[in-house]
Amino acid sequence: MGQDYQIAIETSATRGSVALGRGLDVLLEEEFELGRRPSEILMEPLQKALEILEGEEVELILIGRGPGSYNGARVGIAAGQGIAIVHQCPVVGLPSLEALPMVRRAEPCLALGDARRGAFFTVEIREGKLSGEPDLLDHAKFKYRAEAAAEAGLVLVSMEDPARLRLPGLEISLGVPSAGLLLEAWSHRSEGEKEELKGIPPEPAYLRPPHITQPK
Repeated sequence: MGQDYQIAIETSATRGSVALGRGLDVLLEEEFELGRRPSEILMEPLQKALEILEGEEVELILIGRGPGSYNGARVGIAAGQGIAIVHQCPVVGLPSLEALPMVRRAEPCLALGDARRGAFFTVEIREGKLSGEPDLLDHAKFKYRAEAAAEAGLVLVSMEDPARLRLPGLEISLGVPSAGLLLEAWSHRSEGEKEELKGIPPEPAYLRPPHITQPK
């Protein structure tokens, strides 16, 4: 019996991608600029992936859930759920940070990001997986954490322009997650982890509760 197909969707950054995998092989990967209408732009590369299937079933849909663009991640999840309904397969959300090139090299990393409204976040990544949930910090503590990590030999990585982070003097690698590397991240999970993740409904990564203005 042949190996089943998997589709990965990454739309949490400014540049998105769709990949079709089978076993350890990536059969197709399409990259595109997301712009302001990710739901429209995503359809063409998804259609290309589905055409390759030629009637074969998909066993799994992988979605990059951020942190990053909430709207982009939400669009990717919705598209993946639509395909999953047709193919009767699970949809799994993975942290987009695990699909960065430097992370997939299994280097110990500290991911950095701007959480907006005066807050920043850090999260350690070891052996290609997040070691926990992101920590929200004010800029002084954020700067201290980044400097301590650099001194300890961790690679500093970010999915956004390092200039936003206001950390002069530190070398920060800018990375863009990809659907192909999302497939690779999944393949390195244990069977127990895979089964657990299949039971968790995917949702965009929340760094904090949404900012809502209550009516007077």
